[in-house]
Amino acid sequence: MPPALALTALRAFDLVARLGTFTEAARALNVTRPAISKQIKCLEAVVGCQLVIRTRPKVMLTERGSELAAGLRQGFDTISASVQRTVEHSSRPDTVRLLVEQDFASSWLAERIGGFLLNHPGTSVEVNAERNGRLHPDEDFSFRIFYGPKGRYKNDSLAEEFLCDWIDIPVCTPEYESAHILEHGRYHDAHFLLDKNYNPWSAWFENTGIDDPGDQATYTSFNETSLCLSAALAGSGVTIGDSFLCLDAINSGRLIAPFKMGLHSVERYSICYPIGRKLSQSERSFLSWLSQTIKDYEKKVVEVLNRIGIQVIAPQNAAPHAPE
Repeated sequence: MPPALALTALRAFDLVARLGTFTEAARALNVTRPAISKQIKCLEAVVGCQLVIRTRPKVMLTERGSELAAGLRQGFDTISASVQRTVEHSSRPDTVRLLVEQDFASSWLAERIGGFLLNHPGTSVEVNAERNGRLHPDEDFSFRIFYGPKGRYKNDSLAEEFLCDWIDIPVCTPEYESAHILEHGRYHDAHFLLDKNYNPWSAWFENTGIDDPGDQATYTSFNETSLCLSAALAGSGVTIGDSFLCLDAINSGRLIAPFKMGLHSVERYSICYPIGRKLSQSERSFLSWLSQTIKDYEKKVVEVLNRIGIQVIAPQNAAPHAPE
């Protein structure tokens, strides 16, 4: 069994490696220079090799010393970040920090978060929008909301729970439909607006039975669904709208569904939270509010789609392009 390594000796060596002198390391730890020297000698005795070459004014590390220093730097940085996250979390128990996929954040959540705040005075919410799948694991967030296949974000540090799925609906303006979409789902010189991070067009054509124009189609690609919808609203073409992002435009008549068909997504929004951390009352309240708000919204989706006669189809062997 190897001898135990004293944490004080490891920290002393880490600071010597970082700062370059025994004197600076002693000052950082508020101890004497001989105390640092003694800790380094004890550490060298335990590991069985020389770690430091005592030169002036700066010390030098041996090859083994450099290897150990790199590992310790990473370890102590991780410890420091963990402590900082704990301090920040305990100092603001009434703050809910969210990391959310940018389309969902800007086109759905931002419009509704006020309802939560009105019913929970004294609670603050910090919403950070990010490209899908960028979890920022070293940062302290109450929840992370992204889309993808089931289990994509579950790991040793994050729990993943189903939040919702959605319906993919091709949409365009009424004027664009009149000019480019013919009867029975046929189209004439229609221009397609694609989200390169989530492109379910192939699955949609396969499941609805409408002919896929393939290479004959012209298209413009964007890196966000919200940009595709903005282009569609400007009359630039046909795009697939996520029912969480385009329902208001459909309900108001600014966008229409020319094919009268929607496809249940094969992916889903998931909400993730750190394993082992007890949620604050504010976080539990937010989670409950979000779940109920989504359920109410999904009822509205069903009502609107039924009113305008959109048939929703369950996917069969569908696999849309995986998000980045």
